[in-house]
Amino acid sequence: MRHALVQLLRCPRCRKGALRPEAPAPVLLFGPLRCPECRTSYPVAEGVADLVLEPPASTGLQRGLENRWVARSYERYVRPTLQRALLRQRLDADSEYLLYRSLLGTPDGPVLDLGCGTGLVARRLAREPGFPPVAGQDVSPAMLEEGMAQAREAGATVDFLRAQAPYLPFQDGALGAVLMVDSLHYVEDLGRLMLEVARALRPGGRWVASTYAPPGSVSGLLHRRAGLHPRNEATLRAAAGAAGLVRFERVALPPLLVLKAEKASAETLR
Repeated sequence: MRHALVQLLRCPRCRKGALRPEAPAPVLLFGPLRCPECRTSYPVAEGVADLVLEPPASTGLQRGLENRWVARSYERYVRPTLQRALLRQRLDADSEYLLYRSLLGTPDGPVLDLGCGTGLVARRLAREPGFPPVAGQDVSPAMLEEGMAQAREAGATVDFLRAQAPYLPFQDGALGAVLMVDSLHYVEDLGRLMLEVARALRPGGRWVASTYAPPGSVSGLLHRRAGLHPRNEATLRAAAGAAGLVRFERVALPPLLVLKAEKASAETLR
């Protein structure tokens, strides 16, 4: 993890202290990060900071995504299968990327790929000339391990960290954008998530996410049992507005919903 990203981290336990390594270095590969406020220590191994406080209670699909075999086959087999099952279509990878890229605009600061999985989109962003630093956050060690391997193979510099949404381990106003590709429906507490996104974004920073519209009542019950939480546009718009995000937009490719909102800035308030 690059020093520039380490400086932006915030302790997940006390949510006050800025995390610090034992000794400053351009790239942190091993060694703990410590919070000067509450004295909590977090391990770093092979450049990945583990900021999970307690073992997550994984259920349904999330448990499956923590399997090493699933992580290794995620991009080629598992992700296309999930897209067909949830979206009733398989999206063209290049068109999908261009959609997210256009909605991100020109971020004025680091970009967090929240629920990054194996870092499929994060790698492409990181390889763009002049693009800000890219961080990938996920709760699955298997996905992060595969993400590191894929990033090295692609020659992409992505800073991976393990942490569990809805809380973001970043200081206030640290991020230029937060991207959530196919991961919004894994987060149960939407209100808390949106407050965290708004807190961590810089003024004018964008939140870009994709999810799918809720299915019928019978199918919806099965989805909830699998640990999925799809929402309709009205619910998502209201949650973004309640957190102070403005300029809400959506691209609808039913049942896929791709969303964008911004943190208010002096310009947007004029």
